[in-house]
Amino acid sequence: MEKKFPWVAGGILLLLALAAGFVLVSRRDGYLGLRYEPPVPAYDFFLTGGDGGQVHLGDFRGRVVLLFFGYTSCPDICPTTLAELSLLADELDRLALSVQVLYVTVDPQRDLPDKIATYARAFDPSFIGLTGSEEMLTPVWQSYGVYRSIDTESPTALGYLVSHSTRLYLIDPQGNLFLSYTYGTPREDILHDIRLLLRELPE
Repeated sequence: MEKKFPWVAGGILLLLALAAGFVLVSRRDGYLGLRYEPPVPAYDFFLTGGDGGQVHLGDFRGRVVLLFFGYTSCPDICPTTLAELSLLADELDRLALSVQVLYVTVDPQRDLPDKIATYARAFDPSFIGLTGSEEMLTPVWQSYGVYRSIDTESPTALGYLVSHSTRLYLIDPQGNLFLSYTYGTPREDILHDIRLLLRELPE
């Protein structure tokens, strides 16, 4: 079973929020996720895609980005989350073209470009798996408050485990970190928020 440390991730995220001059609040404005108020520009990055080329977060401006961190050898949380996001993509219907799922590794030693890209696409052909060197990924993990720890003392058939935070981030079409969700949030809640956000966009 993958270990979770929500208090660690939550504490880091709160410190980042305070440092950036914004706070996380639960708003009664119709959104069901945790709202970043005011929205803050999401940390931009270049990471490596399946073909070995660079993928730029900024390339997805104009679309809602659902950003999740995990790894391909994860026994439970990651495949469960990606399966839920796949069902979400199906339920979006015509709005699916306005949403992009990005899956960023916390295990770059094993998750080479082709491996993580193939893994992400197995859940939905539109999903993009991203990796990079430790030096490339560390500022990304830090900027999104991602906790990770390699556990070599509890090996499984898939090798070592990586304990990591499990928050899903929603970046709005303007490139702002807008909402986030804890593991296990009903996909109906996320679907509701995406529809509401796209409906509220200026014409």
